[in-house]
Order: sequence, then structure tokens, then C-alpha cells
Amino acid sequence: MARYGLLVLIGMALAGCSTQSTTDGANQAQQVAVNYCEQEGGEVRSRQEAGETRQYCHLVEGRVVEVNLLYQTEGLRVH
Repeated sequence: MARYGLLVLIGMALAGCSTQSTTDGANQAQQVAVNYCEQEGGEVRSRQEAGETRQYCHLVEGRVVEVNLLYQTEGLRVH
């Protein structure tokens, strides 16, 4: 039983050594969505909301989708 506890502690320590931060992953995902929007003929526009800048994809068929939501709904992946 103590062996499993030690393995869990080692695993947690190694997880903290990750070289890619969550912010980097989020930025990469956002860039993938921006590229997808533009490939689909859309235009990315920024808006200030509650002190934050958000990006929206204005697609040719008239839909306006937040870039982060576009990433999730279209099943895009960071390569």
C-alpha cells in the first residue's frame, strides 16, 4: 500500500515538471481557431468586454462565434 502512495507522489512531482504551461496551450488553441476561421473565409475581430479583449470569428454565413468556443465546437486540435 505504501508503494502506491510513493508512486502517486512521484507522479504528482513529475506532473509539476511539465515544460508547456496551460497558458501556452490555450494560446496555441486560440491560434488554431483563428487560422481555421480565416481558412473558412471568416474574419477575426476583437472586442473589449469587462476589461478583457475577446476575439470573435465572423463567418461568411453570418454566424459570429467566440474563437475559444469555435475551437471547442469544431473539434479542432493543436498539432
